[in-house]
Amino acid sequence: MTDTAQDQSAAPKCPVSVEDRAKAWSLYQPWLQQDPVSHWEELREAGPIFRSDEAGGFWILTRYEDIEWAARTPEIFSSAELAIPHRQIFPEKQIPIQLDGEEHRKWRQTLSSLFNPGVVNHFTPQIRQAAADAIEAIQGRSSCEFVSEFAVALPAETFLINFGIGREYLKPLLDHKTWLRREGIPNARTDAELREANQPLWKFFSDAIDRRRAEGTEGRRDVISQMLRTTYDGRLPTQDEMVNALFVSMLASLDSTTAALSMVFDYLSRHPETQKLVVAEPEKIPAIVQELIRHEPVSSTGRLVTQDVERHGVTMRKGDRVLLSWGMSGLDPDVFENPHEVNFERETTRQLAFGVGPHRCLGMHVARRIIQIALEEWHTRLPAYRQAPDSRPIRHYSPTRGLLNLDLVFDEAAPTA
Repeated sequence: MTDTAQDQSAAPKCPVSVEDRAKAWSLYQPWLQQDPVSHWEELREAGPIFRSDEAGGFWILTRYEDIEWAARTPEIFSSAELAIPHRQIFPEKQIPIQLDGEEHRKWRQTLSSLFNPGVVNHFTPQIRQAAADAIEAIQGRSSCEFVSEFAVALPAETFLINFGIGREYLKPLLDHKTWLRREGIPNARTDAELREANQPLWKFFSDAIDRRRAEGTEGRRDVISQMLRTTYDGRLPTQDEMVNALFVSMLASLDSTTAALSMVFDYLSRHPETQKLVVAEPEKIPAIVQELIRHEPVSSTGRLVTQDVERHGVTMRKGDRVLLSWGMSGLDPDVFENPHEVNFERETTRQLAFGVGPHRCLGMHVARRIIQIALEEWHTRLPAYRQAPDSRPIRHYSPTRGLLNLDLVFDEAAPTA
């Protein structure tokens, strides 16, 4: 175990034994926020399945093979309840991530063209310009706070570009997303409170659809324009269905990619040799991104058991909930040789960072492209940096593990673009 995990284990609120830590496991536990990885490693080594008593109780699958098995068996592990604790934040199930079976397949088919590689390629020049603009605001300074100035800014700008929404709407979208993830979902007394709080943003997306409908969609490839031209099961989606899907896409694009960027640059800021590799051999950036996404776990979601099922001698009953930690599965030594070693020549690329099976992340092409562009543009302009010696990153676990802050200092004057 790392020194950080040992310190946390000694904290008054952190249970002493592995079994007791499993019973108290939660994505929001204070003693897990700074370093969930070491505690997760202990769980995995101790056994494949544990039971937490938190949030009404849920199972924890600790190993890659079991997480993959559950993801590929949606008829037993439903996506109807994605979070632990589950909060129904929309009037209906979230499209498509809370749907199963044929309904999910049809919506997935409807939405897949909105986020395919061709669309990502179309918007890449604008995403690259957004990255350059964010970095330009930092150049010439001796330091920056990376998360707020870049990791939040770039995915948010990309969202606006992909959806054809003006920059003037950026702040309210970010403010609401941050509130919902950090305060609303964990602290709201009822789901009805969350649905009420979401009404202004629900109306925002509905108004955006109406504006685009009035403007016309011919020749436009943004998500809202494509949504207005697409069909679901042979019919046009309703206004509420379109708002639902757009809202879900916003939450995913503004949260998980920011978290991934913060974790990737946290690693880079502590490894100058990798910074030099990015600068010297930019053609390796896709492999670097792939490996760092594996090495720095980000996402976890839940599933709902639809029928009794036994695994490793444990019976999970109908109605039970299960935690699937996609990111942590990338550290399983049964799948990845020397998993804690960062190896940019690694042959095994079976990581589950973006999920697997029918619910694999629709936005994975966009997310990868954002992170790749971030590395390219950042290191072209700011090739040498490190964490500020008098600052400590504040980490959060939650459904998307990441950093709340990352203070960087630059080792030499940044070159002008």
